[in-house]
Amino acid sequence: MFNKLSIKKKMIYWNILIIIIFAIILYFIMNNALDRMVHEKEIQIKHITEASYNIIKKYIKLEQDGKMTRKVAMETAEGIIENARYDGTNYVFIDDIDQRQIVNPTRPEFKGQLQPTPPETMALLVSSMKQNKEGDYFNFFTKKPGFEGTFRKIAFVKPIPEWQWFVGTGAYINDIDEQRTEYIIELITISSILAIFLMFGGTFFANLISVPLAKLSKDLIQSAENMEKKSKYLTQMSENVGNSSKEQANSIQETAAAIAEVTSMITRTSALTVQSGTLAHKISEGTAQGGESVNRMVTSMEAIQESSQRLSDIEAIIKQIETKTMVINEIVTKTELLSLNASIEAARAGEYGKGFAVVAEEVGNLANTSGRSSNEIRDLLEKSRGSVQEILQLTVERVSEGQNKTIEVKNTFEKITTDVNDINAQMTQITDATREQEIGVKQIASAMAKIDASAIQNTESAEKSISASTDVFKISKELKDIAFKTENIIFGEMKIASKPR
Repeated sequence: MFNKLSIKKKMIYWNILIIIIFAIILYFIMNNALDRMVHEKEIQIKHITEASYNIIKKYIKLEQDGKMTRKVAMETAEGIIENARYDGTNYVFIDDIDQRQIVNPTRPEFKGQLQPTPPETMALLVSSMKQNKEGDYFNFFTKKPGFEGTFRKIAFVKPIPEWQWFVGTGAYINDIDEQRTEYIIELITISSILAIFLMFGGTFFANLISVPLAKLSKDLIQSAENMEKKSKYLTQMSENVGNSSKEQANSIQETAAAIAEVTSMITRTSALTVQSGTLAHKISEGTAQGGESVNRMVTSMEAIQESSQRLSDIEAIIKQIETKTMVINEIVTKTELLSLNASIEAARAGEYGKGFAVVAEEVGNLANTSGRSSNEIRDLLEKSRGSVQEILQLTVERVSEGQNKTIEVKNTFEKITTDVNDINAQMTQITDATREQEIGVKQIASAMAKIDASAIQNTESAEKSISASTDVFKISKELKDIAFKTENIIFGEMKIASKPR
């Protein structure tokens, strides 16, 4: 029955059981509370009575020692006892053996008057007085200040034979009941808080445990179902692999025979490509030598081109000389103008400028001579530049024509060399490829032999895989059963009905 409950309900019922047990214990505690409180109150009133008794005995001794008269001692003791209080308003009373009230703070108007003490209680008091007992407990009904009617009271009374007094104090039972009621209310409040805490705490922790477990159980069932599907699929694939392996073994044997024929043909082709490669290499060497000759011709043409460039440099130098000559002519012109100005200034100077006039004239003559020489140099430079330009133009044309022809020949040889090199490279690649094909075909033949053996092993492995898939399927079934058992623990055995078949 208990196994059919979920974890959450189990924890809730467990908390309810704890609350019930706690309530039973609380019930017994409350029942014993009054007796315990009465006992504690009896001890308290006994100690207070004995303390009051000791105070009175102190003044009895002072009377016996002659330090006080009886009247003064009694009045002093009465005053002290009358002012004594404990627990707020509780007090100590004194009566004499004739039932007259000596001290009662709640009823001072009855001081010296007879008290309505029950006869049986009075008999016990007189007996304790005569026997000088240590004191007795008394239960009786009396009036309570501020209330109507009588209330049960318990008191501890101790006799004082020297003065024929009885000193004591007591407690009303209904006060104890009120204390017990307050105590019970506190216990019920604490119990209620504890019950609420247990219920909500139990529910919270149950959810804290059951929710992750439920998710785990769900994931476990899902994984088991997936494993079951995968195991079925694996079994089917293993059977397909076994059938394919058998067909593959037959195909491999046929392929091995075809590869043997291809190997023989590739060996023959490899020998022919080696011969073609040798011939292409010789042609490549011849074209390389022709290319070198053309390169030397191109170099010679470049040297001629360089010479023509030097003629161009000479022309540039002639142009520079002509430019310098023009500068000299400009200087000559300025010198002549300067000589003329000097002659004019010398003429103005008169006698003092004659010597300077001679110098100016000589400078003018020198300038004329330099001008004529400069013009002659310029004429020669123009003739030289014309000749150099004709020679340079003719040389450039011849060199350009030879260079163009040479470049055409060079380009032709370079194209032939490139084509021959490409042929040679292709023949080398064909030779290498043929060798690699021969090696590859041999490796393929070896691999086919290994594949044939592997196909046989695959067939055996497929059979073993089918057996292993069957075992995995059984394990997935067991895993699913474990998942449902876990779910039953979480949600109770009522979930068993939802288990798929």
